[in-house]
Amino acid sequence: MSDEVTEPTEDAVREALRTVSVPGGDQDVLTAGLVQSVTIADGTVTVAPTLSGMDPATADALADRMRTAVLDCGGVEQVRMESDAPEPDHGTVVPGVDRIVAVASAKGGVGKTTVATQLARGLAASGEQVGLFDADVYGPNTPDLLSIDGPLDSTDDGRAEPVEVDGLQVVSVGLIANDEPMAWRGAMAHEAVEELLTDAAWDVDTLVLDLPPGTGDIVLTTLQSFPVDGAVFVTTPFPTAASDTERSMALFREEGVPVLGAVLNMAGFTCPTCGDEHTPFGNNPDLSTNVLAELPLDESLRSTDGAVPADFRDLGETVRATLADRTTVTVPESALDLRGVPDRARIEQVRAEFDALAPGESLHLLTDTQPGNVTGVLEDIASVPPRVATEQKGSGLWALQIAKSDPDTIEFSA
Repeated sequence: MSDEVTEPTEDAVREALRTVSVPGGDQDVLTAGLVQSVTIADGTVTVAPTLSGMDPATADALADRMRTAVLDCGGVEQVRMESDAPEPDHGTVVPGVDRIVAVASAKGGVGKTTVATQLARGLAASGEQVGLFDADVYGPNTPDLLSIDGPLDSTDDGRAEPVEVDGLQVVSVGLIANDEPMAWRGAMAHEAVEELLTDAAWDVDTLVLDLPPGTGDIVLTTLQSFPVDGAVFVTTPFPTAASDTERSMALFREEGVPVLGAVLNMAGFTCPTCGDEHTPFGNNPDLSTNVLAELPLDESLRSTDGAVPADFRDLGETVRATLADRTTVTVPESALDLRGVPDRARIEQVRAEFDALAPGESLHLLTDTQPGNVTGVLEDIASVPPRVATEQKGSGLWALQIAKSDPDTIEFSA
């Protein structure tokens, strides 16, 4: 007797769909004309429902019920719902910007803005077109570091014109605040940041985004709204600072933002009297990312007059190379396509597929929601945390490779 599972027929799938009733009515979804087509190939059933006339919550719930009914058919391995309902916007495009590199820190006072500013200058020193956006609305220090003043001018089409300085295009809230304190609540502050960022007349290859310290509303909403290609974290080597940085990096990874590495600022200094080397914050902090640079306590590194310090030229080259060498997530034909799948069904499908993996095997998938929503469900069921690589393929589209941990397999970097 063969154990091979017979592929479902279209009639069987349609009969399963007849068990799903239209909300608030006596008809099933087929009789009501809410199913445009059903196709079957290699155990994958694709259903194209017509749900555009419903409110989003009702459409989502009905698609979930339809998908669950079809999954109960024998031989069905996967269900794809190609709904005609409008897809949510999970990525705000920044006109005139090819890629965004965020500079972040778990707390203030570690030199984040200095590193962001000098990193931008280091990238620009090689001839690249670079922009610098100061999103730290409560402490916009970029204008002081670069000795520039506002207000921002407007272009002929009414957009904010970045200030040109030292080969950079610069926009900062500090250039519109006139040194007044920023008494903005979270939502208001984020709306101001988003409007200024997208309204500016950028024309750059790379935009360096100086985020506020911590993981507050502006940081989180920015990560969820904009396609950030990678993040550089700034910290001192002090153990508690490194621990806080680890928690912040975890948030970025959950939101699908690759962590390019960390800059250890104030890593040491040379005594001007005796010439001895000192490390006031300790050595070798425990970080789950590469150290891109170790910067000493040296006043010359703060200077934006004249040539870019060699440390930041090197940092710019390292960041550029790290961006180029990021893990590329392939999308094989067998990848699980979760686009348009309701949240509950999405979680159930990922859980089932991950459970079926043998140690060392990988699950590839496409998703149109933040990757953290997908990978977070695996933390409770995996005895060893899975290894996850994420790549943003476009606005509102991510590819993930989730590997069930095995000590004998070759690890890849997220």
